[in-house]
Amino acid sequence: MKLRILGALALILSATGHAQAGDRMAAAMFFREVSKSSCGFKMTPESAIKAATILGMSDPIHEPVLSAVFAVCEAVKKGKKGKTIEIRAPDKHKVMRKVILEKAEWWQA
Repeated sequence: MKLRILGALALILSATGHAQAGDRMAAAMFFREVSKSSCGFKMTPESAIKAATILGMSDPIHEPVLSAVFAVCEAVKKGKKGKTIEIRAPDKHKVMRKVILEKAEWWQA
């Protein structure tokens, strides 16, 4: 009996781990698209995934994603036209993190 409960618990935990990875990918792509449409900054998909991992993005409309978008827009408004931009945004635990985002080439966007 206890083995069944342990097996069910392991199955639930593994399923939630896979769901969180999928949610992080969705949040990364949402972050990329919103940054592109609102600020005009076209980042590479790899940069968006790296930012989602560093900031702990798991839900597209909550704090880490929106803070990161605001930080990207602020950096773009300051006139940073380089190949990369550096933003500082709070992660899901409200700790400020530094993320370097790479600008996409014309064929990547």
